[in-house]
Amino acid sequence: MFMKKNTAVILTILCAAALLSACGKGKPAEPSLPVAPAEAETASVPGTSQQAEPLDEQASSESSSSAPVEYETADGFMSSFLLASDWERIGTANDYGVFYRVVYEASLKDDELRACGSMDCRNFKDQDPITISSDLTHVFKVDENTVYRKGTEEGDQTITKEEFAELLESRKNSGMFFEVELSGGTVKTAYLAAQ
Repeated sequence: MFMKKNTAVILTILCAAALLSACGKGKPAEPSLPVAPAEAETASVPGTSQQAEPLDEQASSESSSSAPVEYETADGFMSSFLLASDWERIGTANDYGVFYRVVYEASLKDDELRACGSMDCRNFKDQDPITISSDLTHVFKVDENTVYRKGTEEGDQTITKEEFAELLESRKNSGMFFEVELSGGTVKTAYLAAQ
C-alpha cells in the first residue's frame, strides 16, 4: 500500500514537472487574472535577465529590433496571427482572460524564418496552448527539407519558399493563422491559412 502511494505521488510530480517545463517560456495561456496593459508593457521576459522595452504610443511595426531575440529550437508547434496593426495588444488579454497572439512583422530569408510578436507554444498540434510568449523576435531555422504550406478553400497546398516569403510580406495585417512545426531544432512545416 505504501509503495503504491509513493509511486502515485512520484508519477504525479513527474507529470506536473513535464507540464510546467513544456516550452519553457512565456505567460500562461489562460491566466486567472488578465494582465493590465501597463504591467505587460514593462514585464520581465521569462527566462532572461532582460526587461522588455516599454511600448511607445508612436511605435510602429518597424520597431521590431527592440524586441528581445529568441532562437526557437524546442520540438513542437508555435502559432499566432499576422496582425501588424494590433501590435499593442501583445501582453494584454481578451474578456475571457486569454492573451492575444499577434505577429506584427515576419520574414523568410536564407535559412531563417523570423516572426516578431507573441506566439503560443504547444507540444502537439491539437493541444491547447501551454504558454504564450511576450513580445519577442522568434527566430526559426529552416533548411532544404522544410515544407511550406498554405490553406485554401480546396484544402492545404504545398508552395515554394519564395511564395511563402511573399505571403508573409503581403498579408502582414490579414489576420492569417501562422504556424510552425519544429523538429530537431529546424522547421519541419511552416503554414499560413485565412481564418
